[in-house]
Amino acid sequence: MTEDDFRKLLTGQGCDEPSEYSYLSGHSTEMHTHEFGAQLLVLEGDFILEQRDGRHVFKAGETCQVPSGTLHAEHTGEVFTRTLVGRTQ
Repeated sequence: MTEDDFRKLLTGQGCDEPSEYSYLSGHSTEMHTHEFGAQLLVLEGDFILEQRDGRHVFKAGETCQVPSGTLHAEHTGEVFTRTLVGRTQ
């Protein structure tokens, strides 16, 4: 998916303006939840979403979604990673 397509998708779903995030290689968080849902587009690098069923790797151009209240952790691979994230209520 292109960045423009992703922005149109978020607008159609009533999301606020998406935010861009950059991560150094080897970034990792503990398992946690959010009070908001999130949709993410990988712009560069690898984004690894860890959930109860395992780890899922998303590469540039791929998207993932984390519903509000979902237990998850966020990781990056061995290269710099950039993402574009839209929050849902």
